[in-house]
Amino acid sequence: MREHAGTEDPGSAYGVLADRVDGEPPAILGLTTTEVLMVSIGVGLGLLPLVLLISLAVGLGPVALSLTGFFFLGGVYAGSVVLRRLKRGRPQGYYQVMFSVLMQRLFGGNTFLLRNGPWSIGRTGHGPSARKSR
Repeated sequence: MREHAGTEDPGSAYGVLADRVDGEPPAILGLTTTEVLMVSIGVGLGLLPLVLLISLAVGLGPVALSLTGFFFLGGVYAGSVVLRRLKRGRPQGYYQVMFSVLMQRLFGGNTFLLRNGPWSIGRTGHGPSARKSR
């Protein structure tokens, strides 16, 4: 006999439910579309010129286009496997923020507060308001 739908596992009554309500859902190979785009751009900028240069140096000019396509797909797959393992156990958007902080440290800009140590609210008794009360 079938039980009432409210007592069952929520996923079984409605099919697949979203893991994260306000986040991007995983699209391809367990990565979101933004992460797949990031991996694809990295592979495209790093691997494709190298494969083209090697294929032209060896003399595989006509075959270079198909080789670059296969290497690109293999690079995206390998990059997604690495990124999935790095993402495991981290909050959503963690590596996007870490990449932004790295770019800030390398190229400047001041969008993040990067400070180690104790913070205070500035009420030490040495400011202008402390002088007025004397």
